[in-house]
Amino acid sequence: MAEFVEKEAPSIGEVVVGVVKEIERFGAYVELVDYPGWEGFIHISEISLKWIRNIRDYLREGQKEVFKILRTNPHLRQVDLSLRRVEKNEREQKIIELKRKQKVQRVLNLLSERTGIRKEEIKKMIVEPVMQKGLELYDVFIDIIENESIPEWLKLEDDVRVKLIELVKQEIKMKKVSLKKDLILTCKTGDGVEHIRRAIAEGLKIAGRGEYVSITTKGSPRYLLRVEADTEERARELLREVAEKCINIVRECGGQGELVEKS
Repeated sequence: MAEFVEKEAPSIGEVVVGVVKEIERFGAYVELVDYPGWEGFIHISEISLKWIRNIRDYLREGQKEVFKILRTNPHLRQVDLSLRRVEKNEREQKIIELKRKQKVQRVLNLLSERTGIRKEEIKKMIVEPVMQKGLELYDVFIDIIENESIPEWLKLEDDVRVKLIELVKQEIKMKKVSLKKDLILTCKTGDGVEHIRRAIAEGLKIAGRGEYVSITTKGSPRYLLRVEADTEERARELLREVAEKCINIVRECGGQGELVEKS
C-alpha cells in the first residue's frame, strides 16, 4: 500500500504506531499516529507476559511505540491494543516504514518550498500518480537514485524534475543493498484473494533485524517484491525466501506463483 493511502479505520490484527497520552493504574491511553482522531487503550495484561508492578517501567507519557490492534469500535473511534503480542520483526518493519514515510514527506515539503508549488499541487503531480500505480513513493525515490532519472510516467516540468532528483539524493541515503523482482501470484478459488493476502502477509514477516521487505501490487496477478539487506548475498537470499514463502502458501491453496524479472 502506498504511504499516503488513508484508511478510514484500523483493522483487527493490524500493527500501528501510537503515542502514550495518559497512564492509569490498570492501563494506558494511546493516540494512534496512523489514524488521527482515533484513541486506543492498552490494558496492563497486554503490556508484557511478565508480572507488572508499575506500568511506567514499560510505558511513559509521550512515548511512541508499536502496538497491535485487538478490537475496534468504529462508532467511538476507539481500539483495544496490545504490546506483548507485537512480534519483533513486526515492530522493526513498522519503525522502518514510519522513518521512510517521514523522509518521503520531507522531500515533498522541501520540493514545495524550493519550487513555490503548493503542497496540494505536489500531491497531484507526484503522490497521486504513484498511488494509481499501486507503488510506494519511497521505492520510486530509490529508483530515482539508482537510475538518476525520473520515471517517464511522472509528468513533471524539467526544473521540477531536476529539483526532485537533487532532493531525493540529498535526503535519502542508501546504506543497504536493494533488490527487486516481480512476483506473480494467482489463485482462482472462491477465496483466492484472501489466500494471496495471507501469503503476502507471511512473506513480509521473513525480514530479519535491520532488513526490509515490501510487496506492492502492479495490477493483479503481478506484484513488485523489493528487499533490502546489508549485503548483496543476503538480499538475494531474502528475495528468494520471501518469494518461496508466498508461492508455497498460494500453491497449497490451489494457486500458482512465480518470481520473474521486473517488467
